[in-house]
Amino acid sequence: MTDTRRDARSAWAPGTDERVLVCDGAMGTMLHAAGVPLDRSLCELNLTRPSLVRDLHTAYLAAGARLVQTNTFDANRLRLARFGLEDSVVEINIAGARLAREAATDRDPDRAGGRGGEVVVAGSVGPAMSASLTRRTPAGERASILREQVAALSNWVDVIILETFGDTESLGQAVEVALAECDLPVIAQLTFGEDGRTLRGEEPAAVAAALAGLDLAALGANCTVGPAVLREVVAELARHCALPVSVQPNAGTPRRMGRQLRYAHNIDYFAHAATRFVAGGATIVGGCCGTTPAHIRAVADAVADLVPAPRRRPEPRDPNRAVARTTPTGHRPHQVSWPYQDRFVVLAGMRAPHGAGLAGFIDQAERLTAAGADLLAITDPGPPATRVSPVAAGVLLNERVHTDVVLQVETADRSLAALQADLLGAHALGLHLVVCRTGTPRVAGDYPDPGSAWDVDSIRLVAALAGLNDGTDWRGVSTPDTTRFVIGAALRTSARDRGHELDRAEQKVVAGAHFLVTDVIYDLADARHCLTELGARGVDVPVIATLAPFEDEITILRRTQEDPEVSAPTVLPSRTGDLDHVVRTTLDTVTELRDLVAGVLVHLPSGRDSGATLVEALRRLGSST
Repeated sequence: MTDTRRDARSAWAPGTDERVLVCDGAMGTMLHAAGVPLDRSLCELNLTRPSLVRDLHTAYLAAGARLVQTNTFDANRLRLARFGLEDSVVEINIAGARLAREAATDRDPDRAGGRGGEVVVAGSVGPAMSASLTRRTPAGERASILREQVAALSNWVDVIILETFGDTESLGQAVEVALAECDLPVIAQLTFGEDGRTLRGEEPAAVAAALAGLDLAALGANCTVGPAVLREVVAELARHCALPVSVQPNAGTPRRMGRQLRYAHNIDYFAHAATRFVAGGATIVGGCCGTTPAHIRAVADAVADLVPAPRRRPEPRDPNRAVARTTPTGHRPHQVSWPYQDRFVVLAGMRAPHGAGLAGFIDQAERLTAAGADLLAITDPGPPATRVSPVAAGVLLNERVHTDVVLQVETADRSLAALQADLLGAHALGLHLVVCRTGTPRVAGDYPDPGSAWDVDSIRLVAALAGLNDGTDWRGVSTPDTTRFVIGAALRTSARDRGHELDRAEQKVVAGAHFLVTDVIYDLADARHCLTELGARGVDVPVIATLAPFEDEITILRRTQEDPEVSAPTVLPSRTGDLDHVVRTTLDTVTELRDLVAGVLVHLPSGRDSGATLVEALRRLGSST
């Protein structure tokens, strides 16, 4: 096996071959078409369905591909941990490389459309992180993760191909790791968006300037977009760097059809695009998501008589041309933390108003602040159809009342991309304190659809916001700027399974939560037990207790008797219209919890002075302890 690998490697010298090197196409698309679910680990199939993977390699080779990529894009420790396979990194990578090698060794040139030439086996390595990960990963750990995968592949492949990286910083780190770990040629590929920039916003000229000095076999682009956008990207890379240029576009934009992704059936278009890529300077041409052996056969036919364009001296970059600012490797912003250390805080909770009630909403906020509220909180994570958006309500309070506002956000029914976009907008408009909740899907008909409700939960949202604070977005791509989110997370003190709830609380803090906010407390004994156990676990973040002394009986019953995850209190709290009684019982509850909490969030009714009276009493209690 080792001799075969060395022979194939020595037969390929990128940039000096007289022919265009044709790569294979999508592995994931073909596996999904064969019935593999979208949520299954694809690289695990190297062990459980090896004949399927090998047959796909064979199909691409028969179509004319001379470079075949191992089914190992996501075969690193961090990504495999989602499936409980983190201890199988070496086994899965070696299996993937052996399957590609077996297909290449068994290939009969006489049955491959007459296309000769040695086959190059490329070890596919993706970014250490992905959009689905639930925790931040320091640069040092990312390097270790990549090093483990490269080491597993290096004795079985001819080339290492680093693909679908979102920015030059993370790709540069991966290149350095690969070059240090093995003596194989390294192809480095970034992914570009519809604007012709990397996911971080870097132009192709900036990419060439950042990476062309590394000891690479080729530099290129793959995934995310189809040929139309990448045509100019390839030309720009070739114009600004002397390295061979590779390109593997998607077939186009996918559309979800039930439980499958569908791509355009555009084989002739894709083949014509391949000739345009070669004319623009590409040396290595293949396909990514949505492409099939039929696409690759058409590409191989289209470029069979073409030769790579002559390499030219790179054009100097225009120093006045705007490019995305990048953050130096290892740079981290000042630490963000709970800003109210060493004081008991009083948060006044307000419901987002109806459109016609904005004036009264602002007036109430001013009265609550004057009464001593340290912070205002929008208590509706997501409004019913007739209410103002919580983000809009929070921005309004921040601008008109000049006080910090806590925004509560539910992830149910939302994608992580949409949540990030909304919260970046809120951050830009001055809202920095966010409480992340998983929530429940809203029922607007006969049955809720649980299929999409759990695409992202509160832990993933906490991790995504913590990543933005560190300069990394939800996809794991470095961002040009950092945020200063103060991140909160929910704690259900009356959870039926308290151990599970405390486990999740710990995970939220590990993911980056700076403080916790309880759900509304109805059972004081349960709350004390839960908070005491939390402290015993060593979870040392401020906890805000939530009370709702003005709540109506229907809401209390709904929250205590109709939630399957809540342990209902033995005795339900009584409600009275006597304000003195409300204030007295609320102060008694806060006094009982004072040694375990750093503040209180009190839900207040709209348009009543009773809320200001309670806030004033809580402020006096907090100041006296």
